[in-house]
Order: sequence, then structure tokens, then C-alpha cells
Amino acid sequence: MREWGVIMREQDQQPEAEQPEAPATDAAAALQTRRTMLRMGALGTAVVVTIRPGMAQAATSALTCSVPVPQSSQAGKWIKSDGTVVNANTKNSYAPPSQPLKGEDVKNSLKYGTNYPGYNSSKTSAYNNYIKKLTSGKQGYTCYASLQSPSRQ
Repeated sequence: MREWGVIMREQDQQPEAEQPEAPATDAAAALQTRRTMLRMGALGTAVVVTIRPGMAQAATSALTCSVPVPQSSQAGKWIKSDGTVVNANTKNSYAPPSQPLKGEDVKNSLKYGTNYPGYNSSKTSAYNNYIKKLTSGKQGYTCYASLQSPSRQ
């Protein structure tokens, strides 16, 4: 498309007398082609405008999601240092957080090594190990997966 623009500029810069005369049908076809190109450009712009807000909303929802540690079906269980879910008071395990972890806190902890608010580095590490082991179908997996998306970095 760039070449077409360069050709058009060169023709436009030529004096009127030097421009080659084209049959009327070629001029009509060229005009139709230009109109089609303009329409395609206009449609492309409209698509970008409508997609951008959706992408922004997805990014925002990823940071406002939450990850329960452990999932609700394992309520009362604790998290071992390696991220496995064990019975309460098991050696090298920690009580779960009182509330699900916020997506933004999870992202910051996984990416920058920050501790969760109110928790020390050992507990944060255990919770992160649990989160890294989440698989599809478990509570919190969708939130965790959305935080791993490159567009949210």
C-alpha cells in the first residue's frame, strides 16, 4: 500500500501536460479502488476503537480478580511450604489467608517478589507455590492464568 501512495504522489507532482491520458473506464476503476481502500481503512479504525476498551476491561478485571488459598472445597486445610494442601497443623505448613488473595497482590508477588500484605516471606512463598500448581477447573486458576498473560505485564 505504501508503494501505491508513492506512485500517486509522483503522478500528482507531474505537470498536467505530462500526465498520461487514461481511458474513462480506467479512471472510473481507479476511483472505485481508491474508495474501496478508504472504506477498508475506515473499517480498520473502527475495529481498533471498539477492541481497545474491551482489552482495557480485561486488564482491569485481571487485577481485581482473586485467588482463594486453598479453594473452598478444601476449607480448613493448610498450605505446606511446597504449595501442597495438607491437614491443619502439619509440619512446615501455614494457615491459609483469611481472605482470598487479590489479583494485583498475586501479580506483584509472583513478578516482583513482594510479600502479601500482612504475611511474611515464608507464608507468601508457600501461597505462591500453591498458586503455581493451580490447574484448569480449580478456583483461582482463571485469575492466575489471566495474570500470566503478556498483555498484563
